Amino acid sequence: MRKEIVCDAIEIKGPITRHEIVKKVVTKFIKTEYSQKGKGITFRYPVEHLPTNKDLCIVRPGHKKNFDFKVEITDEMILEEGKHHQIALDLRRKRQDNERKFGDFFLAVEKVYHCLENDVDELLAKSPSLRKRFQSGAEVEVLLKVLKWLFIMEDIVYWDVEGHAFLYNYLLYVANENDENRLAEAMVKVKNPDRLKSFMKKAGMEWVPYQD
Repeated sequence: MRKEIVCDAIEIKGPITRHEIVKKVVTKFIKTEYSQKGKGITFRYPVEHLPTNKDLCIVRPGHKKNFDFKVEITDEMILEEGKHHQIALDLRRKRQDNERKFGDFFLAVEKVYHCLENDVDELLAKSPSLRKRFQSGAEVEVLLKVLKWLFIMEDIVYWDVEGHAFLYNYLLYVANENDENRLAEAMVKVKNPDRLKSFMKKAGMEWVPYQD
């Protein structure tokens, strides 16, 4: 039987760079877990407040151990299991639903990606029109908060490679690919940044690196 420990919240807000975010999150894990870790123990950290009046939580240990974590996805988020391809297809449907509104939304995703605004609530307060729902899929606020922590997770697990940028560019590619056959092929074959770059080039898209 697993033992669950509910931990203090982790807040990532304000003008914090990517490496500072990783340091803050990992330090929190170490300080919280160093005397409690062990087999069968789960740690839950609230990280964001959602419009459902519940908290988005990250859970440890993750799939890869060490400092990895899972972003907890629940049914009411309408993100299925929260896998990258499922989120990317949600974004694609939003673009097909309303391309103009999607453009404004993806600018917000870009700000989160580049850590230009780490406080999603502040981002939405500055652009309240972003809160308007699309016809299908997850709410914008939920998506932005989930993506924020998926970007953080990619940095922690794949710090020495392009995990953070891979996730963003994968979302960009899937949302904007106009060739359905090529998209179907990419959804099967894209497993790393180099393969994604190849498909983006075929689609006339440029890789967007993270900018410090």
